[in-house]
Amino acid sequence: MRNAWLILPLLSIITACAPVPPAATSTPQVMSTHTATPTDEPTLSEAKVQVRQSLPELVSEAVSTGDGGNLWGGHQTRIVRTAAGVFTAYTVPGADELNREWRLVRRDPNTGWQVIAQGESGREPVNLLAAPDGTLYIVGFPAGVGTLWSGKPQDGAITLTSEVIPNLPNGNWPYSSAGMAANGTLCVLASQGGEEPGGEFYWSCYLPTSGEWVSKVTSLDYRYCYTYVFPDPNGGLALVSTRDVHWTALGVETPAGAFDYAFNAIASWRTDDLLATPLALTSLEAEAPTAAYPNPLLNAQMDAYQDVNGNMHILYWREGESTAGVRQSRHRILTPDGQVLYDESIPEDLGYYVRIFQDARARYYLLGSSGRLYLLDAYGEDPVTSISIDLGGYEVEYSGYGLSVPRTGTPLSNVMDVVFTSGNESKWLYFQIEFVE
Repeated sequence: MRNAWLILPLLSIITACAPVPPAATSTPQVMSTHTATPTDEPTLSEAKVQVRQSLPELVSEAVSTGDGGNLWGGHQTRIVRTAAGVFTAYTVPGADELNREWRLVRRDPNTGWQVIAQGESGREPVNLLAAPDGTLYIVGFPAGVGTLWSGKPQDGAITLTSEVIPNLPNGNWPYSSAGMAANGTLCVLASQGGEEPGGEFYWSCYLPTSGEWVSKVTSLDYRYCYTYVFPDPNGGLALVSTRDVHWTALGVETPAGAFDYAFNAIASWRTDDLLATPLALTSLEAEAPTAAYPNPLLNAQMDAYQDVNGNMHILYWREGESTAGVRQSRHRILTPDGQVLYDESIPEDLGYYVRIFQDARARYYLLGSSGRLYLLDAYGEDPVTSISIDLGGYEVEYSGYGLSVPRTGTPLSNVMDVVFTSGNESKWLYFQIEFVE
């Protein structure tokens, strides 16, 4: 299918004024991120960028549905762009819900989407990543075994080799995650626990400099799932995850009408040296059950993004005593050591599922399931202006968009590739946003 482009209104970038220092107080303060400029862009009172958008294209209308289908999770890496083109991976029905199959497809601008490889995926959606040299990696769990497929596309085709990822637990519910660093370091994570206090992150990182795997186990107070994984080229690793445990593991009875598992805490971890230094907890926040609000929510499944300064942006939902029972969508920014720089509500017109990303000039955007695109200020904090994206009449379903962001191995660019599910989970769709100077 050829591109059908829309030229959308101009977005204006307005520089923010220096903040007034917060007044002295005995309560913790949310500090401003305005201490550093995130780009080397000249300081202008106003700069403009034009947005072009391709209309949504149908990639497939026979993808996996149901528990563990393509819409499940949201933390997986779904789409990449390399010199060889745009690639996405999804699952299709197999023998049963524990034995699905994956498809790797490449976009041809003239003829549409072509399947170039396939394999067994297990229950969960696969992760797709790209190395700096253009090698593609697919992570799946066929028969519950963590497996990595790799190969470099050439002339629209690819030959993949597979290997078992070392030291990951076997199982059909790994809550698997993956991330790629700019130097090609690839990390894969699986999470264990949930029924009782305690849990583990099992993670293995492939180091391209040595061609070896490094495998670790991080003990946790409880199980955490839907983990966003951020290896960095300097040998570090950062994680953002949501607590996912049976209510009885927290020492409370399951609230009337509630799901069996509680999602009421978010946390982050970091190591500056994944070879020698264990992952350390850098932030933890929980929304405790109370008599008035026995079924709280604090869930970072929506998105996490590490910006060019190393700060972590977490998009999350919160509901409970602290919100008087009103569900809020929020945007939090943490320093690498877990200090809170910013925590505010997300504009409601973005919809329920929102992603955050940067372009080649490190400008920040929020893309919502409603089809609204917001430009944020130069510090990735407050909204500046917004436009509507044409979704072609399709509804963006749980768990929102997949984006070609840096943790997929796709470098920052003025082109953003987007996939999402629609049609009661059965359709896999694609569109592209381009920011024109």
